[in-house]
Amino acid sequence: MSDADSARRDSDESISLFKAALLLFALLFVLLVLAFGTDRLLRTDNFPVRNVRFEGEFKHVTQQELQAAVMSVVHGNFFLLNLDAVKARVESLPWVYKASVRRQWPQDVYVRFTEQQLAAYWSDGAFLNQAGDVVRVKADDLPAEFPRLEGPEGTGAQVLEHYKSLGRILAAAGLKLERVILTPRRTWRLVVTNGDGQGGTSVAGGRIPGATMTIVLDREQPERKLERFARVYVQSFALLASDIRQVDLRYANGFSVEQAGGQTAGHHDAPGRTSIGRAAMDNKG
Repeated sequence: MSDADSARRDSDESISLFKAALLLFALLFVLLVLAFGTDRLLRTDNFPVRNVRFEGEFKHVTQQELQAAVMSVVHGNFFLLNLDAVKARVESLPWVYKASVRRQWPQDVYVRFTEQQLAAYWSDGAFLNQAGDVVRVKADDLPAEFPRLEGPEGTGAQVLEHYKSLGRILAAAGLKLERVILTPRRTWRLVVTNGDGQGGTSVAGGRIPGATMTIVLDREQPERKLERFARVYVQSFALLASDIRQVDLRYANGFSVEQAGGQTAGHHDAPGRTSIGRAAMDNKG
């Protein structure tokens, strides 16, 4: 190898080492800048939250309530803010159903919330919301026909779902479902109005139009049994509705009807035959 080739090789190696040293220096410089910048960004006293903005219906929730709820968790550095904690504090307000929280550049926090939509009265002065959750709020502007539901603890969603499905079946027969009770033994008791939908009173042993009647169902296929009753009701009982006190559908093949005067009639499913006037039914489920 000639002296020229050796000199050229040494020169190339020197350049490579210089480039490597320069690249290493640049990398260290970038890391130092990033570390310094991160430290500055994440210092508690730097970049404090400037504003908290709320967006929602504001029918039952006020701006003051929301601000008071998040005051203890919205502080310090904008980038270190615990968004989940803010969300939890907003959703702790009785009238708030759901909330979402996000940072909004440069130093604001944006909170969007939806209010509870009450679906029914519940036991012990509580309410059910649109998801069947039990909520305790003050509500003075509810309509007079607001449904009343009751059931064991943890059954709110189930009772609300059945209220909707059973109510649709009764509405097709001209009846209005006003109250649903699920007993601890999982028996359904439906309070229904007929006629003008206003609760009636006893008159000379009978019931005026709009009187209430109770329908009793067990846990086995309540919708199917109620549909069967609704068909027979339209055909055979609608004109006698004001005299009906209670209908018991806890039978395998029929139901019994208790009249206001205490008499009991029955209906049993059989091809081509309807029997009314029997005091008891066979095959009770």
